[in-house]
Amino acid sequence: VHPEPHTMCRENQYLAKNHCCDMCQPGKKLMNDCTEFTNTECLPCKNGEFLDTWNIERHCHQHKYCDPNLGLQVQREGTSETDTTCRCREGLHCTNNACESCTQHTLCSPGLGVKQVATGVSDTICDPCPAGFFSNVSSASEKCHPWTRCEAKGLVELQPGTNRTDVVCGLQDRVRALVVIPITMVILLAVLLVSAYISESPGGEVIQPEEVKCQDPVEDLEDTSVPLYSISPVQETLQGCQPVTQEDGKESRISVQERV
Repeated sequence: VHPEPHTMCRENQYLAKNHCCDMCQPGKKLMNDCTEFTNTECLPCKNGEFLDTWNIERHCHQHKYCDPNLGLQVQREGTSETDTTCRCREGLHCTNNACESCTQHTLCSPGLGVKQVATGVSDTICDPCPAGFFSNVSSASEKCHPWTRCEAKGLVELQPGTNRTDVVCGLQDRVRALVVIPITMVILLAVLLVSAYISESPGGEVIQPEEVKCQDPVEDLEDTSVPLYSISPVQETLQGCQPVTQEDGKESRISVQERV
């Protein structure tokens, strides 16, 4: 079909030199306009280029580059008819609708919980913890946690909770006494035993009694005027370091030292 001269052309046509020419389809660019005898001449886009609409473009568009330095990564590879789609890496979200760069998700600080988790195109939404709830961490995913119910565990509340801290639970007084008193008694008994051992044996050594040395009674007999009696047979024993002589068949006699 040869182009006809018109001032108003149909959809997907364009006016060139008073002729309605067909536009190039997606994925192709315009090479030459139509004439009275020829149709529009189009060429396919090269690799890495695209055109996504009916067009009269002389050049194809370059695919978008997903710059990893800006936190971007490829979500879908481009074709001759579609552009490359980028998205933010995990933990990041787009800074604008065009998603030309990414930024980190906001962390909800202690006392705040996550109301809405961030996505690749939206940031975290935080909300203050209501009464009876708390959050003690900075997080992009943690919600506020309810306070611990001490009575449900058979405990008593020792310290009330806040929006940043949980309640502190403890043992009941009676149970606490049953645990603390025996432990205290054992500790005191151990201290007493150690003290007694240290006082009886200083330095950790057992004191040995000193050996008593006995003197030879013969050396102490300086008085030569006292005659010595020779009695045989004689059996000698020691009683408190004092010699005792005894003849066979006779009662014990005192020693010479005792008589002197």
